[in-house]
Formats: sequence, structure tokens, C-alpha cells
Amino acid sequence: MNERSRVDTTSAEDKSIGFDYQYYYFLNELLNLKSGQVVGLEVLDDVHVERPDGSHLLVQLKHTVQKNAQGLPINLTTMDSDLWKSISNWCKVIIDPAEGRTSVASQLAFTRKTGFLLTSNKSGNDKNALLASVEAFKAGTKNHAGLVADITSIKAKSKDQVIQAYMDDVLSLHPTVSEEFFERLSFALGRDEIVDLCKASIAEKQIHESRIDDVFHAVDSEVRLNCYDTVKAGNKITISFEEFTQKYRRHFDKARSGRLLFRNLPPAMPDDLLSQTFIKQLLDINDISEDSIDFHASFTTRRLHFRDNLERLIQDGDITQSDIDELEEEASAMWEGKFLEAYPGQKATGDEAAAARAIVGDLRQRKLTLASQELPIPVSNGGFYDLSDRPVIGWLSNWKDRYN
Repeated sequence: MNERSRVDTTSAEDKSIGFDYQYYYFLNELLNLKSGQVVGLEVLDDVHVERPDGSHLLVQLKHTVQKNAQGLPINLTTMDSDLWKSISNWCKVIIDPAEGRTSVASQLAFTRKTGFLLTSNKSGNDKNALLASVEAFKAGTKNHAGLVADITSIKAKSKDQVIQAYMDDVLSLHPTVSEEFFERLSFALGRDEIVDLCKASIAEKQIHESRIDDVFHAVDSEVRLNCYDTVKAGNKITISFEEFTQKYRRHFDKARSGRLLFRNLPPAMPDDLLSQTFIKQLLDINDISEDSIDFHASFTTRRLHFRDNLERLIQDGDITQSDIDELEEEASAMWEGKFLEAYPGQKATGDEAAAARAIVGDLRQRKLTLASQELPIPVSNGGFYDLSDRPVIGWLSNWKDRYN
């Protein structure tokens, strides 16, 4: 039987979203980099941050797709494998002989310059005995011996040999090293909306609300691609504040510039492209043929791209209706000049289709202006196509009678 079981499917989905969760945490750290800092993805840990003073933060990311009765991510329980595996991993890093950390002195030196952070969309809760014990220890209401005693008690209640082995790794640390480790251990739980955190970080860089998504999608796309290229080249993913500023600053500058942004979002294409008035106009002058499907789609995309962006810009408050009126008046004036030149006295002479194609050909080279900003040729083309679809302008001498 080749069909994957439901268990396998769920497992694959869990791993996929777990990686995305890790990536977006990394992206948020990039967005919050300070001068002299470096962020890494899957280098020293899931994510790590290096600071100018030589200290660093190691971050373990744990994500779950499991929900409680309220539809929220499940709690981080006392016997949670993610919890103990993360702590066990850090204990192994602290005593790693490959890094020369076999002596207590070397382990202390490493631990004193390292922070350990477990981040998860799982929620914390008062019933988690380890979290409560660590909190009491850090608050000074419980000494280190009491914390170790709590862990020993938790181990005695566990029936899972794997988790017991994780606990042994924790309990085997030298007491002085263990005390330093728990002083530097922290938790960030209930972090479910990680993408929203990224967008909030962008907003804090003085990016207007209407431009946040533009910056997010641009930076997200480019960072993902650069990470892929870095790994493909056999290198490690580490990005410094200076590198991030150099590579991605333009996306923030563009959003702050006040220039109008035209988004290349896929439009809702009509079912019948040939039924559009502007396409009929172009067919009637032999500018395109009925089987020129690529042109039908391309021109329609430009028209809808123009119209959709105008509607969005008005909704965002970036332009007003008077700005659109001025653009259409300018476009109509350009068309009018070429139309009267092609049809003196508004009468056709000679090859009317050729004259009409000349009008279209000229206008396709013109740039329209919206709110004092010159638009690119493809966007301007979309403007002329939109006007001829309504139709406000036309190409044949009798276009009003034919298409209205």
C-alpha cells in the first residue's frame, strides 16, 4: 500500500510548520539586530545571537500543531519531551569535549557568556513543576539544592526512559556549572503568532501600516532565497547587522520614500478574455488575433493590475479620487491628440485599421502620471487598456457607436 498513513501525514506537516516557525523566529531576530550583532540559523543552535562583547544567546524552537479543548496550542507539561530534550542538549553543549570543555573552569567560562532560551508556541502553566521550580530559583526563593531535588523528584515520577536519560544529563552537571546554567536559562512560551511579531518589528522601524506587508513579503522572500543559496554553496547561515542593513535596507527605504507602490499580485482573470471591450477593440483593428492567447492574458493582467492597484491605493489613503481624475484627464488628452491626428475632422481616410494601430502604438510608449509620480510603461499601458475597456477612448473613428 503506497498511500501514506494519517500519522505519517501529520508528522510531515508538523515538521514543515516547525521549520517555518524556526525560520520566522530567525527573521524576527534579524529585524531586531543591533549594531555589532550576528544572527545564525541552525549553526550553534536552532537560532543563535552573537553580541559584540563575545557573549551569545542559544535558542531552541519547539512548535506543536496539537490543540487543547479551547483550540489553542497545548501546554508545556512537566514531562514534555521537548522541554527535557532542549535542556539536555544544552547540558551536552556545556560539557562538549570536542570544544575543549572537559574541566569545570572551562564549562563555567562558557556558561557565563551564554544565554539559553527555549521558545515555543506551547503555553506555560502553573502545573509545570520544573518551570515553577526554575522560577522560584531565579527569584531567590529556592536555592540550587532545592531545584536539583525537584528535578530528582520529577525523574522518579517519570516512566519514560528517554526522558529519564535527558534528566540524567541535567543532573550530571557539576553543581557550580548547573547553578550558573539555570541562572541563564529562560523561557518564552505562548509565542504562536510568530509572523505577527515579524510585522510588529517592521512597524517599529517607522514603516507605515499600509506598507508593512510590502516590506515583510519583500524581505521574507529575499532572506529565504539568500538562505537557500548560502546552504547550497555549503556555507553556514549567519547574518550580521551590517550585512542585513546592506542587503535589505532598500526595502525599508522604499517603503518610507512616499512613492506609490504598485503590487504585482495575481489578478482575478475573467473567464472569457475575448468578451472584454478593450480586447474587442484591439481585435477589430488587427492589433492582435483571436488566437493570440498570450497577448490576451498579458494585456488583461496589465489592465487589472492597474485597476486593482488604484483601488488599493485609494483604500490605503495614498491617493485621492482627484488624483485618478487627473490621470484619466491626462490619458484622454494624449489619446485625443493622436486620435484627431489620425482622423482629421473625425473621418476615416485610407486604411483605418492602420491609423488605429498607430494610435495604440504611440500610446503604448507613453508614461502616465499619478499623484506627481511617473508610472512605468506596463502600468501606463494598463491605464490605457482600462480606459478603452470602459470605454472612454477608442481606436476606430466610430468607436463610440461600436462599443457603447
